[in-house]
Parts: sequence; C-alpha cells; structure tokens
Amino acid sequence: MKLQVTVCCLLVFVCCAVDAYSGNGQPGCKTQMELEISVFRNNWDATSYWKCDELNAPATQMKCPDEMGFVDSLKNCVSWDEWEWETPVAPLSEVDE
Repeated sequence: MKLQVTVCCLLVFVCCAVDAYSGNGQPGCKTQMELEISVFRNNWDATSYWKCDELNAPATQMKCPDEMGFVDSLKNCVSWDEWEWETPVAPLSEVDE
C-alpha cells in the first residue's frame, strides 16, 4: 500500500512539474528581440518554423527542405539524422487572437 501511495504521489509531482508550453510557438513579432532572433520553432510541425520579418506583423510559416527538420537551438533545418527533440518554449510575445 505504501508503494502505491508513493507512486501516486510521484506521478502527481511529475505531472505538475512538467508544465511545458503547448502552443504552436508562433511569435507575435512584437519585440525588437524577436526580429533579431528572426526564426522560431513550430512546436506542432518539426518540418517547419516561424519567421519574423516585420515588427507587429504576423510571423510567416516557413518549410524546411525535404528530409529535414528544424532545431530551435541551432535556428536551422538539419537532416533527420542530426535532429533531436527539444522542450517547447513560449515565444517572447504571442499572436493576438
């Protein structure tokens, strides 16, 4: 019984601790920093990314070349052999709904 309670408590803790951003990652392009960074991961499609070209204008969805995925830490498309999953992060600003 103690083991079951311990496991349940551990699962609750893990579920609460894993509070990863779950949006698609589209930035609002509302800050100068977003224009300087320019490209952001599309959290829902590893073969594409978002690009900020203009302040306060919607980000454009861009596609990686065939057989490639976008790696946010590298800010670049890489072959699937090099691609690794990364934890999603919220953009600096979000799109107004």
